[in-house]
Amino acid sequence: MILRIFRARLKPNSREAFERLCQESSIPLMRAAQGMLALHVGKPLANHPDEFVLISVWRDLPSLKAFVGEHWEDIIIVPGEAELIESATVSHYDEMFQHVGETRGMGAYLMEQWETAALEHVHVSEEQWAHIRPLLPPPRREGRPRADERRTLEGILYVLRTGCRWQDIPAEYGSGVTCWRRLAQWEADGTWERIWATLLATLDTPGRLAWAQAFLKGTIVPMRRNARRAR
Repeated sequence: MILRIFRARLKPNSREAFERLCQESSIPLMRAAQGMLALHVGKPLANHPDEFVLISVWRDLPSLKAFVGEHWEDIIIVPGEAELIESATVSHYDEMFQHVGETRGMGAYLMEQWETAALEHVHVSEEQWAHIRPLLPPPRREGRPRADERRTLEGILYVLRTGCRWQDIPAEYGSGVTCWRRLAQWEADGTWERIWATLLATLDTPGRLAWAQAFLKGTIVPMRRNARRAR
């Protein structure tokens, strides 16, 4: 049995927002992982109101590695958490409460660097596209050719990850209106849910955590009326 103890010193008045991110993203993924036996969020202490503690209990080290990855001693955060944390540590103990591995620490600056790098990557790899492409509806045989589906998907992912307006999508992703309409179609016919599940399955745990917020918020973002018409 392995106990993983994540401890964070939060910025003042940030606990509610931090706990909400955990409940929406990392905790559901942890509960669904095989080998995860128990999970406990510590209650705030009167003398340390900005300290957050999350304890997870794993069946064994291979189970923890299967979720976290080979760098199981490292801290993993969800995008959006870095701006709420002053510093954090993670420690591991076995069933005899003997320390396992090293205690790792990370300050706000390094967390922000990790978050920036995670948010910048929105391109779909060849392997991911090979899994996703068969899930897409067949193209229409009549009418104008459809916009490149892979580029359109990456445009959708760009908006979900960055929160930008559809009309502000960089030109490399094509028309913002096209991306918005394609997401609307895919959500209506169930395609988007299949893409979501398939793409998450291709990611390691840090990648799944980095994308969790985007997919959870993957509802249709309204398009302004003065946006460009779709191509």
